[in-house]
Amino acid sequence: MEGRKLFSRRQFVAGVAVLGGTLALTACGANPKTENPTSGSSDAGAEAKETDIVIIGSGLAGSACARAAALGGAKVTLVDKAPFYMSTFLTSLGNVSIAQVPENKEYWQFEDGEPDTMEAFTERYKAATEIGKVDAPYPDYERMQRMMEESCKTIDWVNELGIGFKESFTKEQVGTDTVKPDAPTDPSIKAGQDVADAFQAELENLGVEIMLSTEATKLLQDGDTVVGITVKNGKQEQDIKAKAVVLAVGGFGGSDEYRDELVPAINKMGFQYLGNAMNTGDGMTMGKAVGAALYDDCWVIPNVIMPTRTLTEAEPGFAKLCDTGMEGAATSAKMLVDASGKRFVNEAGPTTALATAMTDNAAGPYYVLFDSSNADVAALIEKGIDTGDVLKAESIEELAAAANAAALADTFATYQAAAEAGVDGEFNKKAEMLVPYQDGPYYLVSFVPSFVATMGGVRTNGDCQVIREDESTIEGLYAIGECTHRYMYNRSFVRHCSNSSALTMGRLTGTALAEA
Repeated sequence: MEGRKLFSRRQFVAGVAVLGGTLALTACGANPKTENPTSGSSDAGAEAKETDIVIIGSGLAGSACARAAALGGAKVTLVDKAPFYMSTFLTSLGNVSIAQVPENKEYWQFEDGEPDTMEAFTERYKAATEIGKVDAPYPDYERMQRMMEESCKTIDWVNELGIGFKESFTKEQVGTDTVKPDAPTDPSIKAGQDVADAFQAELENLGVEIMLSTEATKLLQDGDTVVGITVKNGKQEQDIKAKAVVLAVGGFGGSDEYRDELVPAINKMGFQYLGNAMNTGDGMTMGKAVGAALYDDCWVIPNVIMPTRTLTEAEPGFAKLCDTGMEGAATSAKMLVDASGKRFVNEAGPTTALATAMTDNAAGPYYVLFDSSNADVAALIEKGIDTGDVLKAESIEELAAAANAAALADTFATYQAAAEAGVDGEFNKKAEMLVPYQDGPYYLVSFVPSFVATMGGVRTNGDCQVIREDESTIEGLYAIGECTHRYMYNRSFVRHCSNSSALTMGRLTGTALAEA
C-alpha cells in the first residue's frame, strides 16, 4: 500500500484540528505533521500505472464504491490526499437514515410505529428539506426515492463487514428511521473510527490499492473520454490510467474561493466551518477542466449556531456555548435577537431554520442573550468582553443602550411574560424551552451559524455519470457523495441522509462499473 499513514486514527481523533475548522481546536491534543517523509526530492514523474477503476476520496462514498467494484472482480485503486484513511468520517457517530417501505421489506433493520410508505416518507422528507426553500429544481424526488429504497439493502451490505447496526431514531422522532453502528468496546473510539477500520480491512483483503497522502491534480482524457488521473505525492507526479474515474472528494467547505463564489452570504456573515478543511472543491476544479456542469443554487448543511470566530479564536471554550455544549449554555432555551434587539425565529427550531433566517434577514449582527444564573457560563463569557463581540451591562436597559438595540427591552419583557405564561405567541416556541431569565449582569454574545458540509458540486445523471451543460455524459467519469449530492436537498439537510446516499451511491456505482 503506497503513501503510508503518518499517524494513527486515534491520534487524528485527538488532533482533529489538522483538518477541521477553528472549533476543532477545542478538542485538539497533538498537531501531527502532514508532510510525507517517504516522498523523494526528485521532480521526475513515476512510471504510469494501470487499473480498472480509480476512485478519488476514501470517505463513505468512495469506500463503498471501492468495495462494491472489488467484489465484482474489478481492479481498484483508491487515492486520497489525506495522510489517513476515511478522514471525513473518523469522528462521526455513524448515523444513517433508512426508508423502511414495502419495496425493501426483506432488508428492514427494525420495526416501529405505523408501517411506512414511500409516499409518506416523501411527504416528511419534503417538509424537512424545504425549510427556507429557494426556487431551485431540487430535490430530485425520483432520484432521492431510489436512494432511499436502496438504503436498507445498503445497511445489510455494510453489515457484512461485521459492524452491526442498531436502531438510533425512528421516523416519528426525526422524520426518517435511522440506524447507527453498535457502540465500540473502547469508549474513547467514535463509531466512525470502527466503520473506517472495518472498511479499510475489507479493501485490503480484496486487494484494493490504497494510496494515501496522494493528491489527484487533473483528469486525463483521450478525446472526450476520461481515461485516468494524474496524482502527486510530495514532488513526484504519476499518471494512473483507468477505464473509469470516480470523484468522491467531498464538498467545497474548506475553500474560501468556492465559498465566496457559490455561497457568498456565508462568508459575509462569518459562518463557522466545522468540516474537513481538505474538502476544497477538488471535484469541481477537475470536473470543470473537462467540461463538467456544476450545480447552481449551492448551499450548506448547517450545524449549531455558535459564537463568532473572533470569540472561539480568543478562547476555544466559547465553542461550548451552544446546544451541544456545556450545561446552562443551550441557545434553544434563550433569546436570539437581531441588531435591533428583536427576536425573529423560534430559537428551538431546526438548525437550518435558524441559519436560513439569520442569512435571509440580513439583520445582523445577531446576539444570544445570557444572564448570570450559571457561574461557569458567565465566567466563560467574561473572557470575550475585550473582543468587542460580547456586551455586558447590569440591566437590560443598559445593555440595549450599549448595543444600540432599541427594541431589546421590549423584546425582553415580552419574552419574560411568555415564559411565565408558557405560551410564545410570536414564534410558537414550546413551553419547556421558554426558560425565564434571572438576575444580571446580562450579556449579548455575537452568534453565527456553523456548517459541516456543502450542497453543490458536479452535476450527474441518475447513474452518477458526470454530465455537461447540455446533459450529455462525459464518458468514463462518475461522481458520488457530497461532491454531487445537491440533488438530494432543496435548502435543508435531512438528518443522516447524506451518509445514507453516500453509501448507496458508492455501492450502486461500484457494482455497475464492475459489471460494465
